[in-house]
Amino acid sequence: MRIAIVGGSFDPIHDGHIQMANQSLQGLGVDEVWFMPTSSTPLKDHDLTLDQERLAMIDLVVKKNPKFKVCTLELERAGKSYTYDTLKKLIETYPEHEFYWIIGNDQLMQFDKWHNPNELVKMAHFVCFDRDGKLSDSKYDIACMTMPAVPVSSSEIRMGNKLNYLPEEVLRYIYRNRLYVNDFVASRLTKKRYKHSLSVARLCEEFALNNGYDMHIAYYIGLFHDIAKYMPKDEMLKWMQSVCPENMEYPVAVWHGFVGAAVTKDIFLIENPIIYNAIYHHVLGTSQDPYAMMVFCADKLDPLRGYDSTKLIEICNKDIKEGFDLVVQQNREFLKRG
Repeated sequence: MRIAIVGGSFDPIHDGHIQMANQSLQGLGVDEVWFMPTSSTPLKDHDLTLDQERLAMIDLVVKKNPKFKVCTLELERAGKSYTYDTLKKLIETYPEHEFYWIIGNDQLMQFDKWHNPNELVKMAHFVCFDRDGKLSDSKYDIACMTMPAVPVSSSEIRMGNKLNYLPEEVLRYIYRNRLYVNDFVASRLTKKRYKHSLSVARLCEEFALNNGYDMHIAYYIGLFHDIAKYMPKDEMLKWMQSVCPENMEYPVAVWHGFVGAAVTKDIFLIENPIIYNAIYHHVLGTSQDPYAMMVFCADKLDPLRGYDSTKLIEICNKDIKEGFDLVVQQNREFLKRG
């Protein structure tokens, strides 16, 4: 059999990887494509997501195409992963197969830094797929092929960008298992505001647990409630005009609730009306939905704010409606004094 190997950290797997696999089937005429996740990559310096998490996401993709497989050889070997050692093992294990090693532009540009590059190109057919129209020449025996542009990288996705380049089932897995999501928020807020968002998320989760609601939904409401807090005013104005022009009369300081709800839905692709509603109303406390009450209370009672909110947190844990009414009253009194 002719086997194409698409290797990488797959942290996470995205449409660019899948496009390379499909192009291998169509353009090279291989019989199968094997996705080979690495345990650690010599030329990358970030800590990888757990092996089982990355494998689970790859499995979701592989299940959709009978010609896709997963090869865990490099994960089983662990440690720094060198393609030279991997190919030696593959050739020993599958002497009847002919291997094609697929790489992208970024790997082609640094191929001379790979371990034993001159030997590598003798052991398998190396093929570079041009993913961004910036294909560079190589002194090595590497075939080059073009493919439709897929302008995305795993590092962009880990920062919460270009999530539309993820298969739906992979995106669902990411949210279900809370992968990368804290970085989605941290990359858009100040350090202090990020810590506040984490604290509010945990408090929302606590309120949900003690009041019999979905902790997962509550956590995401708290985590994303301030996601638009530092959006530039001119950009926020465009969102306001598009999402809720009727609320333009409110002070700009209030807008981040309305805009944050839309950003969570449209940018982070969290299409949950409960989450949307709770973030939308979290600044003013104008919704009687239990989740909206949770985030309003958690936002105001966050222990990081520096005052003793223990008593009110205790009440919210026993009865979120009672706690909400008390927090609303307290907030009104505070605003009057201000």
